[in-house]
Amino acid sequence: MISDLNTMQDAPDRGRIVIVAHRDDGDKLVTQLRKHYADHTITQCATYLSGIADVAQHGATAVLAGVDAAFDRLDDAVAGLREAGGKDTRVVLLCRPESEPIARRAAGADTYLLDPVDLTELDKVLGVAPPSIEQTERLTELPQVSMAELTQLGELLAAIDDQPVAVLQRVAVLVRMALSTTGATVIVEGAVATDGKVVTEPVMHAPIRRDGRVIGQLTVDRRSDGPYTPGDAEKLSHYATVVSHIIQAASRQRQWQRLAVTDECSGLPNRRHLHNRLDELLELAANGRFPVTVLLFDVDNFKTYNDTYGHDAGDEIIRITGELFRRTCREQDVVARYGGDEFAVVFWDPQGPREAGSKHVDSALSVLERVKEALRNQPFPCLAGDTNQLTISGGLATYPWDATTRDELITKADHALLAAKRAGKNRIFLIGEAQTNENNS
Repeated sequence: MISDLNTMQDAPDRGRIVIVAHRDDGDKLVTQLRKHYADHTITQCATYLSGIADVAQHGATAVLAGVDAAFDRLDDAVAGLREAGGKDTRVVLLCRPESEPIARRAAGADTYLLDPVDLTELDKVLGVAPPSIEQTERLTELPQVSMAELTQLGELLAAIDDQPVAVLQRVAVLVRMALSTTGATVIVEGAVATDGKVVTEPVMHAPIRRDGRVIGQLTVDRRSDGPYTPGDAEKLSHYATVVSHIIQAASRQRQWQRLAVTDECSGLPNRRHLHNRLDELLELAANGRFPVTVLLFDVDNFKTYNDTYGHDAGDEIIRITGELFRRTCREQDVVARYGGDEFAVVFWDPQGPREAGSKHVDSALSVLERVKEALRNQPFPCLAGDTNQLTISGGLATYPWDATTRDELITKADHALLAAKRAGKNRIFLIGEAQTNENNS
């Protein structure tokens, strides 16, 4: 027993912490704890047996017991420490990263911590208030970061607006490279990404936290060039913190991007999104030889409803009309608010080329009939019992027969819409019908 040589005799009687069988830098840990917990008695024992005797004789607020992978009676040793200290003694295992599976499976301990010990985590485990800044000293310096890691991190930050799974994949690549591991996995709120070997039995892991709660974890398999060091465990913990900030920043980035292309009133995509998406679809259509149909429509007599019942009623009409179209259209079709009471729908079929001379309006006209029927049966509480049912007018134009560019296609559809208005409203005109109507007027 070496406890008499390593006990701080004159410490105030706030508590007693016993370090047992901690073979790696045990004296350094004692020094750190004496500075961090200046009002506690700190004692070190070389073996589990001497630790059990010490705790039985003097008592302990907490026991920090080292985990030795070569020791095959850990559960018995922990049970002895637990019995010697009683129910009020906290028993905490300290382990190197490679011994974490053993510590995790051990029975009887309250919890375990990785070496080097994070004193902030130890404060939480022991229920001790954090010491003053003067008393606090970290056990290790910040881990070294290579230029390759910094380059990879820079590329990750540059791609922060990628899809969430793509961001997590870059994180897994970064962690695997940083720790020279055979496999790294990142899990965040159900999403999983792995680089290298799939990690089924982690050698090390670090929780990813946000706003005080655990949202995921980083896990790594065995190191490819030898055992992990305490600095590796510290680095994994730091990367978990970095990943948390990256995920939060990526979430904010996606939120701002959604707001930039979403109409606030209807919740539909706005004109900017429509233009961008239509450009993409026309490029696909040119390569895939399929048609794209644009419908522009608005609510008949909308200004009258707005002036009579107020702007809140106008907003409700916009919202409900947009919802009806979104529910009625197919999943791939683009429904957007174009401005004011005007909406746009882009109909397209990703199945492939169409026969020469075929038209792409049957599905659009079918959707329009369903929407018009839904509008006839849709109650609008904002209209205060007005029995006049809402109607819509619209115009259709199709690529490549009516136009070949986005602006031309929208312009042609708008001309057909105006012709439908002039013809008496509550109708949908194709671009050919619009030209015929204008020629006859």
